[in-house]
Amino acid sequence: MKLFTPLLVITLLGLATAPCAHAQENSADSSAVQAKLKEMEDAWVKALVNKDHAAVGNMVADDFAGFNPEGKHIGKSQLLDEAKNEPNTLSSAANENMDVHVYGPNLATVCGTTTEKGKDKDGKQFSRTYAWVDTWMERNGKWECIAEGVMQLPKKK
Repeated sequence: MKLFTPLLVITLLGLATAPCAHAQENSADSSAVQAKLKEMEDAWVKALVNKDHAAVGNMVADDFAGFNPEGKHIGKSQLLDEAKNEPNTLSSAANENMDVHVYGPNLATVCGTTTEKGKDKDGKQFSRTYAWVDTWMERNGKWECIAEGVMQLPKKK
């Protein structure tokens, strides 16, 4: 019985600290996922500026579903077609206020805003800001955007 009591105490302490260790591990994993997805979001806007449609296509899942700024439901092929046929030329695009929520080891959302600057097809300068939310899923070791909603924000007065 004397051996049983210390064994019981050690077991109970181990069980009590296991959630703390697991939470720290999840926190570290979550931080890595947050950094990775922010990096991917920045790569996405850079690809749009550079008209690198292949890079965007590599980040978007084949079963992607989203809404463009006009409220039209689009899949991956429509998203890439819109990017390829964009009549405007971007000189810059920058993400701001990105907020990542990790829901599990392979599922997260990223909310943020993007400000684009450039010239329209007539050569007129523009600056526009979008608010968006992207849903990301890791499949077979690769993070892919599986869903997106985008809306253009009104111009500041």
